[in-house]
Amino acid sequence: MWVLLHPSRNPQITRAKVRFVEEVPNREAGSGIGDSYLYKSEEGIWKGSRSRALMSVLRGLGWNLAAPLHIEPCQFGLSNHNYKIFCGDFGPLLLRIFGPSVGDTNPDERHIQDSGFGAHVVQRLDWGRLETWLPGRTMQRGDCDNNQMLAALAHELRRLHTVAGRNHNDLNFTNVLVCDSVDSLVIHLLDFEYAGPLDPPFDVANFFCEWMYDYQSPRWFEPDSTRFPSDAQARSFVAQYLEITDCTDGEVSAFLKEVQTRIPSVHTFWIDWAMKNFSDLDEYVQYAEQRQILVK
Repeated sequence: MWVLLHPSRNPQITRAKVRFVEEVPNREAGSGIGDSYLYKSEEGIWKGSRSRALMSVLRGLGWNLAAPLHIEPCQFGLSNHNYKIFCGDFGPLLLRIFGPSVGDTNPDERHIQDSGFGAHVVQRLDWGRLETWLPGRTMQRGDCDNNQMLAALAHELRRLHTVAGRNHNDLNFTNVLVCDSVDSLVIHLLDFEYAGPLDPPFDVANFFCEWMYDYQSPRWFEPDSTRFPSDAQARSFVAQYLEITDCTDGEVSAFLKEVQTRIPSVHTFWIDWAMKNFSDLDEYVQYAEQRQILVK
Protein backbone atom coordinates (compact mmCIF):
# COMPACT_ATOMS: atom_id res chain seq x y z
CA MET A 1 0.00 0.00 0.00
CA TRP A 2 1.19 3.50 -0.83
CA VAL A 3 0.43 6.52 1.31
CA LEU A 4 0.41 9.57 -0.92
CA LEU A 5 0.46 13.02 0.61
CA HIS A 6 0.19 16.00 -1.66
CA PRO A 7 -0.35 19.72 -1.29
CA SER A 8 -3.61 21.57 -1.54
CA ARG A 9 -4.04 24.43 -3.99
CA ASN A 10 -4.13 26.64 -0.92
CA PRO A 11 -0.43 27.47 -0.28
CA GLN A 12 -1.15 27.81 3.43
CA ILE A 13 -2.07 24.13 3.62
CA THR A 14 0.93 21.97 2.88
CA ARG A 15 -0.66 18.56 3.33
CA ALA A 16 -4.40 18.93 3.17
CA LYS A 17 -5.23 15.62 1.55
CA VAL A 18 -4.24 12.04 2.24
CA ARG A 19 -4.90 9.27 -0.22
CA PHE A 20 -4.36 5.55 0.23
CA VAL A 21 -3.67 3.80 -3.05
CA GLU A 22 -3.37 0.08 -3.61
CA GLU A 23 -0.49 -0.77 -5.91
CA VAL A 24 -2.06 -2.20 -9.05
CA PRO A 25 0.12 -2.84 -12.16
CA ASN A 26 -0.64 -0.58 -15.13
CA ARG A 27 -3.05 1.51 -13.12
CA GLU A 28 -2.32 5.21 -12.73
CA ALA A 29 -2.56 6.41 -9.16
CA GLY A 30 -1.88 9.83 -7.78
CA SER A 31 -3.36 12.02 -10.50
CA GLY A 32 -3.54 14.80 -7.94
CA ILE A 33 0.23 15.04 -7.77
CA GLY A 34 2.06 18.02 -9.13
CA ASP A 35 0.12 21.09 -8.14
CA SER A 36 3.07 22.75 -9.85
CA TYR A 37 2.99 24.97 -12.88
CA LEU A 38 5.87 22.95 -14.30
CA TYR A 39 5.81 19.51 -15.88
CA LYS A 40 2.16 18.58 -15.43
CA SER A 41 2.52 15.17 -17.08
CA GLU A 42 0.87 12.52 -14.95
CA GLU A 43 3.37 9.74 -15.69
CA GLY A 44 5.29 9.90 -12.41
CA ILE A 45 6.02 6.63 -10.63
CA TRP A 46 2.48 5.37 -10.71
CA LYS A 47 2.66 3.17 -13.79
CA GLY A 48 3.27 -0.48 -13.07
CA SER A 49 6.79 -0.84 -14.46
CA ARG A 50 8.09 2.16 -12.55
CA SER A 51 6.44 1.24 -9.28
CA ARG A 52 7.78 -2.29 -9.54
CA ALA A 53 11.27 -1.02 -10.30
CA LEU A 54 11.14 1.30 -7.30
CA MET A 55 9.93 -1.43 -4.97
CA SER A 56 12.65 -3.78 -6.23
CA VAL A 57 15.35 -1.19 -5.59
CA LEU A 58 14.07 -0.44 -2.10
CA ARG A 59 14.00 -4.12 -1.22
CA GLY A 60 17.54 -4.39 -2.56
CA LEU A 61 18.53 -1.62 -0.16
CA GLY A 62 17.16 -3.71 2.69
CA TRP A 63 13.87 -1.90 3.19
CA ASN A 64 11.07 -3.86 4.82
CA LEU A 65 8.03 -2.86 2.80
CA ALA A 66 5.45 -4.54 5.00
CA ALA A 67 4.39 -1.09 6.21
CA PRO A 68 2.88 1.53 3.85
CA LEU A 69 5.33 3.44 1.68
CA HIS A 70 4.93 7.17 2.31
CA ILE A 71 5.43 9.54 -0.61
CA GLU A 72 5.49 13.30 -0.03
CA PRO A 73 6.01 15.82 -2.86
CA CYS A 74 8.84 18.26 -2.17
CA GLN A 75 8.62 21.96 -2.86
CA PHE A 76 11.96 22.32 -4.61
CA GLY A 77 13.28 21.83 -8.10
CA LEU A 78 11.45 23.10 -11.18
CA SER A 79 12.30 20.68 -13.98
CA ASN A 80 11.75 17.41 -12.12
CA HIS A 81 9.23 15.86 -9.73
CA ASN A 82 10.84 15.33 -6.32
CA TYR A 83 9.46 13.20 -3.51
CA LYS A 84 10.45 12.32 0.04
CA ILE A 85 9.87 8.61 0.55
CA PHE A 86 10.03 6.53 3.72
CA CYS A 87 8.57 3.33 5.10
CA GLY A 88 8.43 2.70 8.83
CA ASP A 89 11.97 3.04 10.14
CA PHE A 90 13.48 3.01 6.64
CA GLY A 91 14.44 6.25 4.93
CA PRO A 92 13.82 8.93 4.17
CA LEU A 93 15.28 9.11 0.67
CA LEU A 94 14.70 11.59 -2.12
CA LEU A 95 13.07 10.19 -5.23
CA ARG A 96 13.76 12.37 -8.25
CA ILE A 97 11.67 11.75 -11.37
CA PHE A 98 13.10 13.41 -14.43
CA GLY A 99 11.02 15.98 -16.27
CA PRO A 100 10.74 16.02 -20.08
CA SER A 101 13.74 18.33 -20.55
CA VAL A 102 16.27 16.58 -18.32
CA GLY A 103 17.74 13.17 -17.68
CA ASP A 104 20.79 11.53 -16.20
CA THR A 105 23.24 11.76 -19.08
CA ASN A 106 25.08 15.03 -18.36
CA PRO A 107 28.73 14.17 -17.56
CA ASP A 108 29.22 17.57 -15.90
CA GLU A 109 26.41 16.77 -13.47
CA ARG A 110 28.06 13.49 -12.53
CA HIS A 111 31.41 15.21 -12.15
CA ILE A 112 29.88 17.70 -9.70
CA GLN A 113 28.19 14.91 -7.74
CA ASP A 114 31.45 12.94 -7.64
CA SER A 115 33.13 16.09 -6.32
CA GLY A 116 30.90 15.97 -3.24
CA PHE A 117 28.17 18.47 -4.06
CA GLY A 118 24.46 17.89 -3.58
CA ALA A 119 22.96 14.69 -2.27
CA HIS A 120 24.69 11.34 -2.68
CA VAL A 121 23.15 9.24 -5.46
CA VAL A 122 21.95 5.94 -3.98
CA GLN A 123 20.51 4.35 -7.13
CA ARG A 124 20.08 5.46 -10.73
CA LEU A 125 17.00 4.48 -12.75
CA ASP A 126 16.18 5.08 -16.40
CA TRP A 127 13.49 7.57 -15.43
CA GLY A 128 14.90 9.02 -12.20
CA ARG A 129 17.12 8.28 -9.25
CA LEU A 130 17.18 7.86 -5.48
CA GLU A 131 19.33 10.20 -3.41
CA THR A 132 20.17 10.63 0.24
CA TRP A 133 17.78 12.97 2.04
CA LEU A 134 19.22 16.36 2.98
CA PRO A 135 17.22 18.14 5.70
CA GLY A 136 16.46 21.81 5.29
CA ARG A 137 14.28 24.21 3.34
CA THR A 138 14.53 25.85 -0.03
CA MET A 139 15.77 29.40 -0.22
CA GLN A 140 13.06 32.08 -0.45
CA ARG A 141 13.08 35.48 -2.12
CA GLY A 142 12.95 37.08 1.35
CA ASP A 143 16.29 35.47 2.16
CA CYS A 144 17.92 37.93 -0.23
CA ASP A 145 17.61 40.50 2.55
CA ASN A 146 19.69 38.26 4.81
CA ASN A 147 23.36 39.16 4.36
CA GLN A 148 24.52 36.06 6.21
CA MET A 149 22.46 33.85 3.90
CA LEU A 150 23.79 35.50 0.76
CA ALA A 151 27.35 35.29 2.05
CA ALA A 152 26.96 31.56 2.70
CA LEU A 153 25.53 31.03 -0.78
CA ALA A 154 28.31 33.08 -2.40
CA HIS A 155 30.93 31.00 -0.60
CA GLU A 156 29.28 27.71 -1.60
CA LEU A 157 29.04 28.84 -5.23
CA ARG A 158 32.74 29.76 -5.21
CA ARG A 159 33.53 26.34 -3.72
CA LEU A 160 31.59 24.67 -6.53
CA HIS A 161 33.51 26.62 -9.15
CA THR A 162 36.86 26.02 -7.45
CA VAL A 163 36.52 22.36 -6.48
CA ALA A 164 34.38 20.98 -9.29
CA GLY A 165 35.42 23.47 -11.95
CA ARG A 166 31.93 23.52 -13.44
CA ASN A 167 28.97 25.89 -13.70
CA HIS A 168 25.59 25.15 -12.13
CA ASN A 169 23.72 27.10 -14.85
CA ASP A 170 20.36 26.92 -13.03
CA LEU A 171 20.95 28.74 -9.77
CA ASN A 172 17.45 29.62 -8.62
CA PHE A 173 15.90 29.62 -5.15
CA THR A 174 14.43 26.13 -5.48
CA ASN A 175 17.91 24.75 -6.14
CA VAL A 176 19.38 26.16 -2.94
CA LEU A 177 18.78 24.15 0.24
CA VAL A 178 19.12 26.07 3.50
CA CYS A 179 19.95 24.22 6.72
CA ASP A 180 19.84 26.89 9.38
CA SER A 181 19.92 26.47 13.14
CA VAL A 182 20.84 28.54 16.15
CA ASP A 183 24.45 27.45 15.88
CA SER A 184 25.15 27.25 12.14
CA LEU A 185 24.01 27.99 8.61
CA VAL A 186 24.73 25.46 5.87
CA ILE A 187 23.93 25.88 2.18
CA HIS A 188 23.63 22.99 -0.28
CA LEU A 189 23.35 23.48 -4.02
CA LEU A 190 20.94 21.08 -5.75
CA ASP A 191 19.98 19.91 -9.23
CA PHE A 192 22.98 20.02 -11.55
CA GLU A 193 21.31 18.66 -14.68
CA TYR A 194 22.11 21.84 -16.62
CA ALA A 195 25.72 21.98 -15.42
CA GLY A 196 28.38 22.91 -17.94
CA PRO A 197 31.83 24.42 -18.47
CA LEU A 198 33.07 26.94 -15.94
CA ASP A 199 31.85 30.51 -16.45
CA PRO A 200 31.33 32.09 -12.99
CA PRO A 201 29.81 35.39 -14.21
CA PHE A 202 27.07 33.43 -15.98
CA ASP A 203 26.08 31.64 -12.77
CA VAL A 204 25.94 34.92 -10.87
CA ALA A 205 24.00 36.62 -13.68
CA ASN A 206 21.48 33.76 -13.68
CA PHE A 207 21.05 34.02 -9.91
CA PHE A 208 20.51 37.78 -10.09
CA CYS A 209 17.87 37.32 -12.82
CA GLU A 210 16.06 34.78 -10.64
CA TRP A 211 15.45 37.48 -8.03
CA MET A 212 12.76 38.79 -10.38
CA TYR A 213 10.65 35.62 -10.35
CA ASP A 214 8.15 34.32 -7.80
CA TYR A 215 7.57 30.66 -8.57
CA GLN A 216 4.84 30.43 -5.93
CA SER A 217 2.70 32.95 -7.80
CA PRO A 218 0.03 32.01 -10.36
CA ARG A 219 1.76 34.60 -12.56
CA TRP A 220 5.19 33.00 -12.03
CA PHE A 221 6.16 33.70 -15.64
CA GLU A 222 6.07 37.49 -15.19
CA PRO A 223 9.34 39.02 -13.98
CA ASP A 224 9.34 41.96 -11.58
CA SER A 225 12.35 44.01 -12.64
CA THR A 226 12.15 46.11 -9.46
CA ARG A 227 13.36 43.06 -7.54
CA PHE A 228 16.59 42.73 -9.50
CA PRO A 229 19.54 43.27 -7.11
CA SER A 230 20.52 46.87 -6.49
CA ASP A 231 24.11 47.87 -7.21
CA ALA A 232 24.90 47.65 -3.51
CA GLN A 233 23.36 44.17 -3.22
CA ALA A 234 25.14 42.94 -6.33
CA ARG A 235 28.47 44.31 -5.14
CA SER A 236 28.04 42.74 -1.74
CA PHE A 237 27.32 39.30 -3.22
CA VAL A 238 30.20 39.47 -5.69
CA ALA A 239 32.61 40.68 -2.99
CA GLN A 240 31.62 37.69 -0.86
CA TYR A 241 32.09 35.39 -3.85
CA LEU A 242 35.54 36.84 -4.58
CA GLU A 243 36.39 36.87 -0.86
CA ILE A 244 37.11 40.60 -0.96
CA THR A 245 36.14 42.83 1.97
CA ASP A 246 35.86 46.08 -0.01
CA CYS A 247 32.73 46.14 -2.19
CA THR A 248 34.16 49.05 -4.19
CA ASP A 249 37.31 47.15 -5.11
CA GLY A 250 38.21 47.23 -8.79
CA GLU A 251 38.08 43.43 -9.01
CA VAL A 252 34.46 43.52 -7.85
CA SER A 253 33.64 46.14 -10.48
CA ALA A 254 35.35 44.12 -13.21
CA PHE A 255 33.49 40.95 -12.24
CA LEU A 256 30.15 42.80 -12.18
CA LYS A 257 30.85 44.10 -15.67
CA GLU A 258 31.27 40.50 -16.83
CA VAL A 259 28.01 39.59 -15.07
CA GLN A 260 26.17 42.32 -16.97
CA THR A 261 27.46 41.03 -20.30
CA ARG A 262 26.12 37.53 -19.49
CA ILE A 263 22.56 38.63 -18.70
CA PRO A 264 21.30 38.56 -22.34
CA SER A 265 22.75 35.06 -22.69
CA VAL A 266 20.94 33.96 -19.52
CA HIS A 267 17.61 35.18 -20.88
CA THR A 268 18.25 33.57 -24.26
CA PHE A 269 19.14 30.25 -22.62
CA TRP A 270 15.80 30.06 -20.79
CA ILE A 271 13.80 31.40 -23.74
CA ASP A 272 15.18 28.58 -25.87
CA TRP A 273 14.52 26.07 -23.05
CA ALA A 274 10.88 27.11 -22.73
CA MET A 275 10.13 27.12 -26.44
CA LYS A 276 11.93 23.85 -27.11
CA ASN A 277 10.22 21.91 -24.34
CA PHE A 278 6.92 23.65 -23.59
CA SER A 279 5.87 25.61 -26.67
CA ASP A 280 2.38 24.09 -26.43
CA LEU A 281 1.78 25.59 -22.97
CA ASP A 282 0.62 29.20 -22.85
CA GLU A 283 2.38 30.01 -19.56
CA TYR A 284 5.73 29.01 -21.00
CA VAL A 285 5.15 30.97 -24.18
CA GLN A 286 4.40 34.02 -22.04
CA TYR A 287 7.50 33.26 -19.96
CA ALA A 288 9.62 33.25 -23.13
CA GLU A 289 7.98 36.40 -24.48
CA GLN A 290 8.47 38.25 -21.19
CA ARG A 291 12.15 37.26 -21.06
CA GLN A 292 12.61 38.32 -24.68
CA ILE A 293 11.63 41.85 -23.63
CA LEU A 294 14.47 41.78 -21.09
CA VAL A 295 17.10 40.88 -23.70
CA LYS A 296 19.03 44.01 -24.49
